[in-house]
Amino acid sequence: MKCRVCRGPAIIDIRRHNANFCSEHFLKLCRDQTAKAIAQFDMLQPGDRVLVAVSGGKDSLAVWDILNELGYDAEGFYVGLGIGEYSDVSAEYATRFAHARNLTLHTEDLLRDHGFDVPHGSRAAKRAPCSACGLTKRHLFVVPGLSAQTIIAQQYINFVVRNLDLTGRQHAHLDPRKPLVKSRQPLGEPPARQGSARADHERTPVDFHAQDH
Repeated sequence: MKCRVCRGPAIIDIRRHNANFCSEHFLKLCRDQTAKAIAQFDMLQPGDRVLVAVSGGKDSLAVWDILNELGYDAEGFYVGLGIGEYSDVSAEYATRFAHARNLTLHTEDLLRDHGFDVPHGSRAAKRAPCSACGLTKRHLFVVPGLSAQTIIAQQYINFVVRNLDLTGRQHAHLDPRKPLVKSRQPLGEPPARQGSARADHERTPVDFHAQDH
């Protein structure tokens, strides 16, 4: 199996491109796909301050990594949900990622900062845990006050839909009504398998929580 670009040994086959890629050219493909999505949907402008909602999983960490590689001023935002060991481990991955790349990570812990967590909120509101989790993230990710012009919410894009024409979960460009910040999904193109492969073959490998919530 040879890379379509350089004919060297390939590390991944991408069926929808009917092509194989080596590590170097696969990483370039991921960057190019992200840059193409940003340009196609006019997501970001040079100089924008960007806040990336990170969960500790491969997708959110990958988009944060790529945005910084592309030269954007991107900081991370992690919310501790209080979901037992899952939340503790996810926070560790996000923190290690930021430290390894000298990036700024903002964190909030629901129980410490707001007096409740997802399990308690779910019981109090008589909602399913996923519903309580979604409502919480919707509030924390899009309310003003984080000094960012755009928030990248790879996993939570559907929480900020304001236009019925854009209600598809995977739409890459969603503009909420003011004064909420804009929401973008620049990593909408690469599927999950590509995300995992990119994490393994990046120059500074992306260590991520495989059981992303």
